[in-house]
Amino acid sequence: MLGFSVRNIFQWIVGGGSIVGMFLYSVCHKPNVCLDRSERLLLVKRGVTLEQLALQLKQEGYIQRVTTFLWTAYLLRYNPQKSAGHYRLTHCMSNWEAIKQLRASMQHPVKVAFATADGIPSLVEQLVKRTGLSQKRLLDLLHNPQYVARYGFSTENVLTMFIPATYEVYWTITEEQLLSKIHAHYTCFWNKQRLHKAANMSLTPIAVSILASIVQSETNDLQEASIITGVYLNRIRRKMPIQACPTVAYALKKQLPTVQRILEKDIVIDSPYNSYRSIGLPPGPITLPSVAMIDAVLNYVQHDYLFFSAREDFSGLHYFTTSFAAHVKNANKYRKALDALKIMR
Repeated sequence: MLGFSVRNIFQWIVGGGSIVGMFLYSVCHKPNVCLDRSERLLLVKRGVTLEQLALQLKQEGYIQRVTTFLWTAYLLRYNPQKSAGHYRLTHCMSNWEAIKQLRASMQHPVKVAFATADGIPSLVEQLVKRTGLSQKRLLDLLHNPQYVARYGFSTENVLTMFIPATYEVYWTITEEQLLSKIHAHYTCFWNKQRLHKAANMSLTPIAVSILASIVQSETNDLQEASIITGVYLNRIRRKMPIQACPTVAYALKKQLPTVQRILEKDIVIDSPYNSYRSIGLPPGPITLPSVAMIDAVLNYVQHDYLFFSAREDFSGLHYFTTSFAAHVKNANKYRKALDALKIMR
């Protein structure tokens, strides 16, 4: 009788253990991630609680059963507040697989890309869109003279450090880490060949980018960009103001955000960006130049032109000349075309 009882108890224990094992397997290892595609990206925001995350996963269509997800999370002692980030979940993942990935902070990188920007604020807006970066923190760093000086820039020209590209980063990257990564790309971009071309122009990489920003504001045509660069260099070498209308528009933009026509009264405004009054280049870029435009400037065309004016057909192309008298005639053609369209400002 005693032997029967012990054997019976043992069987009950084994049977009970099997049931518990099956239950745990069902909770932890059966597929719970049910997606409408093979994989989806999940953002776990900073400060989110486990219960909030589970509800998010259910509402956004990542998981079928909230309860089993929570039980597995408790079993694995998962705390989402320690693993914010960007993750890739695959269809038919189990709770165990998903939570192990989240708990180990096995993030999926995000792509941060920017092609153009009117200034630091608009650039920072692009940088924070797909990351957990603080817009205020980034702006504070880029407006801090001591901080940007570490990289060899001033607050006026630090925009030139940003070479348009696509950067792969983790969502949790810090503002300092991102700027360090961008500077590393800047260093790689300015290789021996580009540095040699800049030196032959008697310009620093920063000055090349400032010049490229002006040229880009004059034209989108890369062939003409190389010719326009030659005009500006000829004027700089002769100690002549470069007289670039886009720099005046930039100086005016706080009062007049959209300027289609520069007037005589505009070219006398007091601003370091007014290239009608100052010799040389302005202290910083007026926009973020593209890689193609920087290279067009570096590969400028040598010639004797000192003047250029937009064509009256609004093709975006220009007349080039060595004669001021011819330049005045060309400029008058463009002014008449603006008058005909009633573009007065």
